Amino acid sequence: MKRLSAFFLAIIAALLLAGCGNKGNSAPAPTDVRVVPGDSSATVSWTMAPGVEYWVFVAAANSVTPENCSTLTGCRTAVNANSPQVVSALINGTAYSFTVNGRTGGGPGGPGSLSISTVPRLAGTSWSVGTSMGANDLRGVTFGTVFVAVGTQGAMFSSADAITWTALNSGVSSDLNATVYGGTYVAAGAGGAMLSSSDAITWTPRTSATPNNIYALATNGSGVYLAAGANGTIIYSTDSGVKWTAANSGTANDLHGLAYGNGRYVAVGANGTLLTSTDAAAWQAVTGQSSSDLIGVAYGLLSSTLKSQFVAIGANGTLTTSTDGVTWTPQPPIVATNTLAAVTYGRQFVAVGGNGSIFTSTDGINWQAQTSGTSSNLNAATHNLYGYSVVGAAGVNLTAF
Repeated sequence: MKRLSAFFLAIIAALLLAGCGNKGNSAPAPTDVRVVPGDSSATVSWTMAPGVEYWVFVAAANSVTPENCSTLTGCRTAVNANSPQVVSALINGTAYSFTVNGRTGGGPGGPGSLSISTVPRLAGTSWSVGTSMGANDLRGVTFGTVFVAVGTQGAMFSSADAITWTALNSGVSSDLNATVYGGTYVAAGAGGAMLSSSDAITWTPRTSATPNNIYALATNGSGVYLAAGANGTIIYSTDSGVKWTAANSGTANDLHGLAYGNGRYVAVGANGTLLTSTDAAAWQAVTGQSSSDLIGVAYGLLSSTLKSQFVAIGANGTLTTSTDGVTWTPQPPIVATNTLAAVTYGRQFVAVGGNGSIFTSTDGINWQAQTSGTSSNLNAATHNLYGYSVVGAAGVNLTAF
């Protein structure tokens, strides 16, 4: 059976390489192929020639060619590929090889480029500082179809790659402290300012049902949005951020962070405030935690164990964790001196804060300091499928892919 499978794979590969009888020509392989490893991914780039259709071949092997790919472990082909081509769903820590060939007019594929090997790895250990986005402090960042960053005096930017940013017109001059995406983009800030957008270009002001400053946003990804802020403010929307309703948080403490995961909302704030809810309307206080200010909170389904983990961080590196959002366990501080302002989870937790602090953790309990390349205060972090974007004081922005 194995011999028959290999035989049929070889026939299929031969047909593909032959162009299935179409009249056309093979094309020379690109000579400048470059492969950059990412988080469970790799980006393949090359100089494209006009009229040439390119195929990218990848396999979990030391070397790959268009001819032998079908016989190798994990072989896959990206047909009609464009540079740069992101190859996703790779296994971190596994070596993969890549080659690119070309054809014109539906003809047979030409020879493959020199095989290049690389090893995908968790993002978050190597950071690049981007070009400043201006003098305004950036206080929030999210990813949807594009990255969106917001900040003081209504500053707003978008980016397809978190590297090249374009200024947007938010339509407001209020400080914007947070932004989130759950099918619709929502941004919020000082004096209850609230905006929403379907495309991250045109933004519509919304009535937020509060005059208080909003510091945090979250969504369940299914139309429910949540905002929290000064004096225990919690408001929620069930129609993707259009209409907002006030909830009774049961506290007058400022609330700085929000998260949603595994059917539960969590809010954190001043003096160790921890609140939980299953519907965004009725809230329950969690007692017995540290009295240090909690500023950021995130939820992750740990990639290594598939177990749920909430992580809350704050002043003087405060750290507390929970598997269910209800019972919380104080942990040793991540850092003794710097305040941590935000935390996010992609395939590991990334926490950021004062003086360029960046820390990573695969379990939310054990953390490693990373070199950020900046001493600026970092205020917000987000992730996409392949890495992280961080923003902070005076337009500073960092990426790790």
